[in-house]
Amino acid sequence: MNINIYDYFIKSKSFLNILKKKIFCKNKVNYRCLIYNGFNKGKYKLLNKIYLKKKILNKNLSQLENRVNLLRKYPLRKRKGNNFKISLINKKNFNVNFVKIRHLLNFTKKIILCSLFIYTINNYLFDMTLTSGSSMYPLINKNGVILFYICDDALRFFYKLHKIYMDSYTYILHKFNNIIRFLFHPNNFICFKERISEKIANLEGKKKKNMHIYSRGDIVLLISPVDNNKRVCKRIIAIEKDKIYVDNFNSFVEIPENNIWVEGDNKNDSFDSRNYGCVHVNLIIGKVFFLLDPFKKFSLINNKKNYQIESSRFLYLSD
Repeated sequence: MNINIYDYFIKSKSFLNILKKKIFCKNKVNYRCLIYNGFNKGKYKLLNKIYLKKKILNKNLSQLENRVNLLRKYPLRKRKGNNFKISLINKKNFNVNFVKIRHLLNFTKKIILCSLFIYTINNYLFDMTLTSGSSMYPLINKNGVILFYICDDALRFFYKLHKIYMDSYTYILHKFNNIIRFLFHPNNFICFKERISEKIANLEGKKKKNMHIYSRGDIVLLISPVDNNKRVCKRIIAIEKDKIYVDNFNSFVEIPENNIWVEGDNKNDSFDSRNYGCVHVNLIIGKVFFLLDPFKKFSLINNKKNYQIESSRFLYLSD
């Protein structure tokens, strides 16, 4: 509808321009006052009709021009409105993208934290490894098992914490016992004093038993003294200051400080300290506490049940 009005205006305007250029008169002619022949009279009637039409067109010219201007301005306004809507959509898309970026950053942060957590657990708390061989048979299957072990750093850390706890506890009990003896008569609180002294004696005995991080009978995973790229799983037979017989009781070895003597449970098929001697404790990777055997059930490794000290092999047992 708007396009038809615009075309009508263009046609009318061009028609008026033609009227101006041609011979048509610009003023109204009163053909009744003039004496012409029939031909001239009809001619001026036609001119008057054209003049009236021109007048009507001139009246509507301003209205048509206003309409055309409105039609020209409307697409511009619509285009501006569309641009505004597009800008709003772009802003929304930008916000959505920003949210996606924020979620991506949170996801990467979680991945980094999880990887750090796993790294600290595997290197400082506990880890697992696959082992095979017949040196620890029948405890460890020769076809291969998965061993879970506590890392050496974690054992040393908890050992220090336990030692601090035991020392502080015994110190408090000694102080408390001295205060009671100083303030009260010796005949008072006899039962209480005896219980305190028994508690102190028990703590001292536990401290002597737990003097070493690793004890006899522990199954440890260590770096082979012969090949640094190889890991071996052995049982601790003797600790520092022990004297143990070797070579079918023909000679003995005194274990130096910070060293251990390791052997396999299957003595006939084991390459151990009988071949390469004592092993330094710094070569220990960790202490095995759990065994996962696909051919058997899961089992916790209890050193007290699985091992008994062969006292006949020892010339001297340290505390």
